[in-house]
Amino acid sequence: MKILFILMLTSLLATGCAKKQIHQGNVLDADNIWIIQEGDTRFAIEQEMGTPAIRDAEHPNRVLYIEYVDDRETDERYTRGVEITYDTEWRAEHIRRFGFE
Repeated sequence: MKILFILMLTSLLATGCAKKQIHQGNVLDADNIWIIQEGDTRFAIEQEMGTPAIRDAEHPNRVLYIEYVDDRETDERYTRGVEITYDTEWRAEHIRRFGFE
């Protein structure tokens, strides 16, 4: 019984101290963001990209797909995203991509 307790405690300590990647927001694939183009419908864009992380209440025609990653193993941190502005017919009027350099 004592050995089992020691093994369980060791297992808990080993997994609790592991460095993990923290990912928040949308998962953005660098290939997929170039598939969407101005003139595409909101439906087509959401089929490709999923649901946007942010829908702006003050600007209902603007959405933001954003991804924040903090990789504690490599100390790499980055934010990248796609901002889309739709026209009155829900077609992409302007697409701004950032963080994919």
